[in-house]
Amino acid sequence: MKRNKNIIFLTYMLILLYACNDDERGQYPIDSVAPAKVASAWVEKNTPGGAVIGYNIPEEEDALYVKANYTLDDGTSMELKSSIYINRITIEGIGRSREVPVVLMVVDRSQNESEPVTVIANPLDSPIYEIANSLNVQEDFGGIRLTWDNPGQVPIVIDVFKSDEDEQMVDRFYSGTREGKVNVRGQESIETTFSVTIHDRWGNTTAPMSGRYTPIFEEEIDKSKFRRWNPPGLPYAAQASWPIEAAWDNLLSAPGFAGTVPYFTFDMGQVAKISRFKIHNRSEQTLCYNHAMLRLFEVWGSATPNVTDSFDDWQLLGYFEVTKPSGLPLGQLTTEDVQYAAIDGIDFEVEDSPYIRYLRFRSIETWGLNAGIQFMELTFWGSAQEE
Repeated sequence: MKRNKNIIFLTYMLILLYACNDDERGQYPIDSVAPAKVASAWVEKNTPGGAVIGYNIPEEEDALYVKANYTLDDGTSMELKSSIYINRITIEGIGRSREVPVVLMVVDRSQNESEPVTVIANPLDSPIYEIANSLNVQEDFGGIRLTWDNPGQVPIVIDVFKSDEDEQMVDRFYSGTREGKVNVRGQESIETTFSVTIHDRWGNTTAPMSGRYTPIFEEEIDKSKFRRWNPPGLPYAAQASWPIEAAWDNLLSAPGFAGTVPYFTFDMGQVAKISRFKIHNRSEQTLCYNHAMLRLFEVWGSATPNVTDSFDDWQLLGYFEVTKPSGLPLGQLTTEDVQYAAIDGIDFEVEDSPYIRYLRFRSIETWGLNAGIQFMELTFWGSAQEE
């Protein structure tokens, strides 16, 4: 019985303490009194696609936040909120430069709104227009190649259409890189009108940039003609059960190629201009992005067999780096990592390749810092010379 009385007494005391301290905690009753408006407001800076608006916060004990309302180019109403402890707010999403009325209101804890204060911002053009001005379109193997500059690394969407008959989208790319480059593949080698538009995440879109381009004919280089071959000074060196011939047998099952030195050479058996190549790597958890999987490497070519181990005799086709999608450290993999490296295979672009027949791969670094090289399959695309 005594225990129950103690519990009742303690409960009563807690209620009293709560009631006494209610005002000290700054709680305010619901009211209908509007707070004072911002004392003054101004444009601190106009930016590409937006502006920074500064203001003086009124002396209001129950002021909660300042909100800004403005309208995008397509008529969409935007509302932003900024803490009462911050005296600026940033608007964004404007397309072309124009006068943008920005309406500021103070909102209190009872959700009462102050009288509006309007500031006129003059945002600069959205970054997509500067990006569009830098866009370069070139004919490429199997399609066209797009390059552009995006110094602010703004997230953009690039749509590519062809419109000789009914307009149809042929590709869409998402990018936020500083120096962008993409390839549109799978197009016939006939003169075609291609159009490109660039969008930002608010729906602002550039006018179509159109031109007529003839994709360069591209085909898979015939692997049946590939042969083991080595010039003087570069002897063949591979595990007996994982020979170089397994690198072009069109099989992703073991064996693949396992070179014991950081280079290999071979003869394509035909003269060809290389546009790109793909490497399928080993899929085992302990070997994918580990052991002897290429990470940094060079590819060299020659039109004739009259070469030696000296790089002076060869033409550099490119320096390549393999990245891991997950970015995880050595020994840790995701399903996406394995899909990218082993199942789908990694694609590498070759820019401005001369016509060559003999290839030389040089490993600079493998993922496991191994001296050798291992992978399952090697495939090339481009244009072979007619014999």
